[in-house]
Amino acid sequence: LFVDAARIFALATGGEASGTVARLRAAGEAWRLSKDEVDAWIEGFLFIQQVRLRLHQSQLVASRALSNRLDPEELSVVDRQALKTAFRQAKRLQGKMESFFQF
Repeated sequence: LFVDAARIFALATGGEASGTVARLRAAGEAWRLSKDEVDAWIEGFLFIQQVRLRLHQSQLVASRALSNRLDPEELSVVDRQALKTAFRQAKRLQGKMESFFQF
């Protein structure tokens, strides 16, 4: 969701930024969004990416096929809470997209 939203924002604003973080920051400036709100989206995106990379690393070490499927019970309590927070940010970003673009 974060990647797609950043791309949609970039297309809507004619932005030339590449990369999800840069696109979200550019969208924040173009649409005059709260810096704290945009920073929270970026933190959510980066945390999910970090979890995915750790998962992929463990799959490679175990010679398993790469997958994004993760049992949350395999995460620490702290990481599970952070993942819930990241999902809440994704939901907020989705709501912002709906309010701007009337999906």
